[in-house]
Amino acid sequence: MLPIFLFDLDETVIDSAHRQGETLDDWRRMNTPDNVAKDSMLPLADTMVQAIAEGLDVGICTSRVMGEADTTWLDVRNMRPRFTLSRSADDMRDAGIFKLSKMHDLATLRGVSFEEIRRRVILWDDNADVQKTLKNAGFRVIDPVLYNLNRMAQEA
Repeated sequence: MLPIFLFDLDETVIDSAHRQGETLDDWRRMNTPDNVAKDSMLPLADTMVQAIAEGLDVGICTSRVMGEADTTWLDVRNMRPRFTLSRSADDMRDAGIFKLSKMHDLATLRGVSFEEIRRRVILWDDNADVQKTLKNAGFRVIDPVLYNLNRMAQEA
């Protein structure tokens, strides 16, 4: 049984700190094409790009409402995987509950049990709520923050 590698975007593989606020409403207000264009790749993005290039089962699981500017940005950087699990514009759930529901959706899309998804998924996500909620549900969740900081320090 092969793993499914899922990457969060913001502050996991993409530095979008310049457009983050305190709330989901702040994020949505600042989620403009001009601001998306100012995003940059974090070190873990290299791992994601390599996994995509090698044909591994890679996806995105993001709390973003994905727009054309987002997909174009990913395409230019070879960061567009086979599938993306993202938020609809009317979804205001907390990130942990939202992403747990996306794991159920993934099981349905793949035609497999939730238990199989739980065994196969490896998720990189910086959000403490996501980490706690998915770990409590039995998922493997890796915090990318130290990895990114260490890689940036090595490159400096």
